[in-house]
Amino acid sequence: MKMKKIITGILALAMCLSLAACGGGGSASKSSGGAASGGGAASGGAASGGASDVNWPNGTITVILPYGAGGDTDTYCRQLFDRVGKKIGGTWVVTNTEGGSGIVAAMDVLNRKPDGMTLLFNHTGASLVQEAIGSVDFSYTDDFANCCTVAIDQTYALVCVAKDGEYGQYSHGWTNLEEMLAEAKANPGTVRYSTVFGSTTEYVGTMLEKQAGVEFDNIDVGTSAGDRMAAMLGGQVDILAANYMNVKDYIEKGDLVCLGIMSDEPVEGIDFPTFVEQGYDKVVTAKKYEIKFPKGTDQAIIDKLAATCKEIVEEDESYAEVLATYFAQPLYRDAATMNTEDPAEVESLKEGLAG
Repeated sequence: MKMKKIITGILALAMCLSLAACGGGGSASKSSGGAASGGGAASGGAASGGASDVNWPNGTITVILPYGAGGDTDTYCRQLFDRVGKKIGGTWVVTNTEGGSGIVAAMDVLNRKPDGMTLLFNHTGASLVQEAIGSVDFSYTDDFANCCTVAIDQTYALVCVAKDGEYGQYSHGWTNLEEMLAEAKANPGTVRYSTVFGSTTEYVGTMLEKQAGVEFDNIDVGTSAGDRMAAMLGGQVDILAANYMNVKDYIEKGDLVCLGIMSDEPVEGIDFPTFVEQGYDKVVTAKKYEIKFPKGTDQAIIDKLAATCKEIVEEDESYAEVLATYFAQPLYRDAATMNTEDPAEVESLKEGLAG
């Protein structure tokens, strides 16, 4: 399903959000404080690099986050900016702005002044897929000022309800990937897959359909991890792809069965086979978590935040430990690397979907 049908409505909503945010907040966003160091830009310390003398942050910086509280993106964002605030000062407020698989948040930031007081924290699992399938009328790779990448998560897992678990009444009895695919082949369009159109879930679902020669009934039950999990446990969908951190407890309790991990190699701490190991080498995804500013933002501001994040990502063991708790890893990429690698990934996604 293409999302261009809703772009006009999303644009209008995003502009309203932007105006509301400038006036002190709006009902469509849920804000909670990030880290407040209790000082201005200079008093909070200086990042390494030539941008350390810029008078920023000098107020409240709003971090726009496209998803609800408690998910992977929210967790990694808050952990990062708690540390950023302690290093360079300022007041950092993380605002959860849901809608359109991240499009509403992105367009909100696009409409902000490039004054360094607003930035976007998102991940490539949604943004680059949207660009590849043409579901947005702007470019994530060209229309923002890239800052840096701060983490990578390669733990997307496909799960179904376990027969002997608490929600067994909704189980098909599948214990592995091939059993699920066998039913999908025998009954095309009947296995209900929880997808978020214009996101990595749509991409990996499409790649599995192509490689396995099956057809799912793709159902969008919401973008948040909580909504999608509720739909799974309530019998609205049969299979769901999500970060392992969001399904781990259910798997360990015996309520869900893990059918495979969508990484190109085994993930330390996750004892389940990858799709590559099971013969589906195209069912692979990695979510890289990125920071972007409105285009035209002072380069010295971008460089200062990038230098601060580089220190955290590469040197802060506590940050790495937090990510490891969720089976993610620190990954630093500077803007120049993002400017090269992200467009290349968009082209690779296009080729995969067309193949």
